[in-house]
Amino acid sequence: MARARPNPVNRQGNMSDWQLYKRLLGYIAPYWWVFLLSVLGYIVYSAGNVLAADMMQFLLDALGESTSQDAGLVSRTVYALFYEPGTDRLEFTRIAFPICLVVLAFLRAMGYFVGNYFMSHVARNLIHELRCELFDKLLAAPSAYYDRHSQGALISKITFNVEQVSGAVTKSLRTLVQEGLTVIGLLGYMFYLNWRLCLVFLAVAPLLGLVVSVVGKHFRRYSRRIQASMGDVTQVSNESIGNYREVRIYGGQYQQQAGFRRASGYNRAQSLKLALLDGLSTPVVQTLLAVAMAMLVYLALQPEWMAGFTAGSLVAFLTAAAQLSKPIRSLTGIQSEIQRGLAAAEDIFTQLDMESENDTGTYSVTRAQGRISLRDLSFAYPGSEVDVLRHLNLEIAPGETVALVGRSGSGKSTLVQLLMRFYLPSSGSILLDEVPIEDYRLANLRAQIAMVSQQVTLFHDTVYNNIAYGDLADASPEAVEKAVQAAYAQDFIGAMPEGLQTRLGDDGGGLSGGQRQRIAIARALLKDAPIIVFDEATSALDNESEFRIQKSLETISSGRTTIIIAHRLSTVEHADRIVVMDAGRIVETGPHAELLAAGGLYAQLYQQEFTAT
Repeated sequence: MARARPNPVNRQGNMSDWQLYKRLLGYIAPYWWVFLLSVLGYIVYSAGNVLAADMMQFLLDALGESTSQDAGLVSRTVYALFYEPGTDRLEFTRIAFPICLVVLAFLRAMGYFVGNYFMSHVARNLIHELRCELFDKLLAAPSAYYDRHSQGALISKITFNVEQVSGAVTKSLRTLVQEGLTVIGLLGYMFYLNWRLCLVFLAVAPLLGLVVSVVGKHFRRYSRRIQASMGDVTQVSNESIGNYREVRIYGGQYQQQAGFRRASGYNRAQSLKLALLDGLSTPVVQTLLAVAMAMLVYLALQPEWMAGFTAGSLVAFLTAAAQLSKPIRSLTGIQSEIQRGLAAAEDIFTQLDMESENDTGTYSVTRAQGRISLRDLSFAYPGSEVDVLRHLNLEIAPGETVALVGRSGSGKSTLVQLLMRFYLPSSGSILLDEVPIEDYRLANLRAQIAMVSQQVTLFHDTVYNNIAYGDLADASPEAVEKAVQAAYAQDFIGAMPEGLQTRLGDDGGGLSGGQRQRIAIARALLKDAPIIVFDEATSALDNESEFRIQKSLETISSGRTTIIIAHRLSTVEHADRIVVMDAGRIVETGPHAELLAAGGLYAQLYQQEFTAT
């Protein structure tokens, strides 16, 4: 078998802004009708902004007793629907204008509400789907991926990075649609009133685009650095809080504080650089808009440009131009939000595009016999050229109890990880019941194996749910009780305030090491798999508990293949066979008495342990 290669992932920075946004918008497709309702609301709101400027023409032309009081959009509609010939126009305006003002304000408010509510609905659903996809992908990521990333960095992707995307989608998308439609509406109205003056105003558009483009590139770079630094902040926090006992015992407070301040300080520096760019871009945009307005006023007051313009039309045009300032500032001001979100989306999509754990097998079995075969097996961890295991050959019969012993680093635990297919062999193969384990469906293969390790993992849930966990959730209460008794855990569980229904603290906080391991043993027993692995499973038990567990091993191992990894050789004396490993190779095999008599490595290790005790 060829050497396993690390999973390829997209390189950071190889997706354009449009590609990223296009992919984000793909998550909106299931909610297209909600999105259309939002757009409809923003259209009403934007139309209200345009008509608010047009209302000035209605009022000023009436006050000036112009002969064209019905030249504006609002005035033309009102005159067509409600004006009765012979009515005094000023008196008509005195009544119609306030009513139109109230109606227009109500329509704008309703449009704003509908647009914002349904846009938030779309955005939060997008974030929910993105967060769940990322979480699911991390659960399916290969072990090599976890080897390359710290726990804090992975948690930061789900929390901080997704929230950054939330800002880009929730706030930025809302601003883009709402203010974008307003700009389009106001420019269209200005073009309708005087296309030549509108083109003068549009002359600053290329300069605005240049500012947005230049600033946006810097925003993306600083946003990536902020995300990376947040992963460091999260990592230091997790280490310090999760290992607070070691930190205090060894006086590591100052070291952890220094590491946290260093990570947080870098995050602060990058955030300040981002804020500086954000702060500079706004006054530049405002200055350019002021120059455009000054040019408009200068040209609009020249007689040749005033031809066909009433005073009301001129004021309406300038009012519309002035109203453009706010939405344009808003559109350019969301650059930092968008780039932070796109940088986060780029990182998230990189994770989503990576290959999941290899699961191409199609073979399934209800219950394996438990025969394990190693055929010329070698393995090196991804990214390393040094073999941890070298040309192993071993046959384990169904129902046999085999102990793996040897010095630290000899490859015992690595072998078990290969058996459970957390890694693929570099060469050679592992067979279960004469079928290569790569041919098994991954879930089916792991359903055949139960494991109790030295590093017990418990969840923030009840004792019962920690034992009947995952696929075991449907186990009967009687089966759970039986597993608890077989693991000699009934005494301390019965002494808990609510027994099996007692909720444990984070990772079993409040339990001793021995209690934690007995819960893990009960979980493994409840699984009733044909293969069970004990990886230093009794190392944290007190002498009495260890004696009981050792006495029950014969019962526990009955009918299943048992693999025991142990440093304390006194715990494996009764194994059917002991496999001695050294530097990734199998150097001895045989029962306890035979290996002692041979005087090899096992005898040396056993003598060292006996002497030490």
